[in-house]
Amino acid sequence: MSMPATFLSFPRELAECVHQRRKRMASFAQGACQPCYHSQQQHHHQHRPRWSLNDLSSELLALIFEQLRDIDSQYVSTARLLCQRFNQIAIPIAYKTLVLTERIVAQDAGLHFPQALEHISAHTNHVVARSDLDPAGIKRILERIRRLCSVRWRYVDKAVRSGRLWLPSDILNAEQTRYNRTKLYVEELPLRDFEGEMRNTYLRAIPIDLLVSLKMAHPAPPLVTRLNSLKHLLLSARQLETLHFDDRGQGTQFDFAPHERLPPLRELTLRSYDWRHSAEEVSRHWDFSRITSLELISVPVFNFLNSVSFHELANLQTLHCEDFSAHLPDLRIEATRRLNLLVRSYIRALSTLQITVHTYHFPIDALLSHARTLTTLRLRDHTGFAEEDRRCPTVYHEDLAMLAANMRQVQVLELDMDVVHTDPPQFLRAVCAFPALHTLTLHVQTVLHPFEVLHPGADRDRDASMRTLQFLVRNKAGAVPWRSITINVGGWKKFMVRRLSEPWRRQNERGVFAERCFVLERNAGTGEMSVREEVAVEASRQATPENEDEDEDEGEGEGEDEDEEMSSDDE
Repeated sequence: MSMPATFLSFPRELAECVHQRRKRMASFAQGACQPCYHSQQQHHHQHRPRWSLNDLSSELLALIFEQLRDIDSQYVSTARLLCQRFNQIAIPIAYKTLVLTERIVAQDAGLHFPQALEHISAHTNHVVARSDLDPAGIKRILERIRRLCSVRWRYVDKAVRSGRLWLPSDILNAEQTRYNRTKLYVEELPLRDFEGEMRNTYLRAIPIDLLVSLKMAHPAPPLVTRLNSLKHLLLSARQLETLHFDDRGQGTQFDFAPHERLPPLRELTLRSYDWRHSAEEVSRHWDFSRITSLELISVPVFNFLNSVSFHELANLQTLHCEDFSAHLPDLRIEATRRLNLLVRSYIRALSTLQITVHTYHFPIDALLSHARTLTTLRLRDHTGFAEEDRRCPTVYHEDLAMLAANMRQVQVLELDMDVVHTDPPQFLRAVCAFPALHTLTLHVQTVLHPFEVLHPGADRDRDASMRTLQFLVRNKAGAVPWRSITINVGGWKKFMVRRLSEPWRRQNERGVFAERCFVLERNAGTGEMSVREEVAVEASRQATPENEDEDEDEGEGEGEDEDEEMSSDDE
């Protein structure tokens, strides 16, 4: 059941309440949490009756708290502090999903957090565990949970490299998981190919009868050239529904024996997979009959589209294609035409479409066939803006206006806008006409030239981006306000190598860059909008982009785990 948008204001109210909870707890308990019949008596003495959250039924409050949890789990913890009734309703919601940390799996956790452990036993259904935590502690927590529906197991790369690694098979109770029909989700599994006595390592580590989702880690050297160990795991995991395969560069592919066939996947993501399967091989070894989400990133898309039956892709709801054909004859135009045919004539109802194509070979009638269902549209051209002397094909503003008039559900939009190929005001007005749109990413070319002499203090790309942002804010149509607008200048990326020509090197030494990124965001709590410039991670820095990304994720994850571990009133 979806909740009305008006509930989105509650986090701000709750946050303000908890900020002053020591000062206002008593009055709030008598006011907002007073019995409903008392509130009704007061209505007779007031011209404008006061509405209270406590007037709502427990069922409706539970739905509100569930929405708050989906936004930020700390909002549910805040709600628990407001009054006893809210606390009792929110406890099962707060503990439904448990992220394990060192503190909660420690031997003495029962002494420090006895009430939290009781709530875990009674209310937890889903557990997130890391491979570097104490296995005895994880097992102790899992075995006390009455209804264990799922375990999300995250491999930690540092633990893999150090040898301090614990496996799902070490900590899962077979009788408990069989009784509860527990589902196992494995994330960040290192990609290895084992031989000899270790060839069944994956099968020994992971209970295949529980495995429903497998997401591989982004690989680090040395890279594997054979995928036999992973293939045997996939062939044995007949309940598997989700596979995310992650490799580097050109990548490799599975080599199948005649009798081997993968399980029918619902969600498939292939990154750097060298798809060279023939139509006969696909028919024999792959099963796309149940697929609803397909992502092909750095994959030779033409090879894929030329070997798969389009009829089996009819139920796709999510489609993401980023071609990689550097090692092949350039078949991107043919791939674009095949992709257009698939989207226009075979797929029934897409909700998310993210593709990089040759824009002028992808007519918009394919998009219009999904006008009633599409909520996210990201349409890029292969040309891009990495070189200032190449013009990027751009959707005609008349076509964009037609999309806006028909696509009433699009909330997220990403497009290229080359000012040479379009009328910028008309193009931007068409963007503003999407009635449900709240998140926009716009790719543009730098206004600078490599030999240009810039005056001190001048920032032409920033000025141009600010004018674009002001135009978009001023001309937004519909009742849905902007949440986020990103102006990506000159092919900016979070991890990138700057332009390599000598003139641009000299400009970079002066602090002038062709690649910039400006973001306008609305604060969900205050409603205020602010602009910031994103900072790229330069390739010349000591840490590799992959390592920096991992470090950032690790730091954020630890903080979240501590926050979600338990509320102060349970200690």
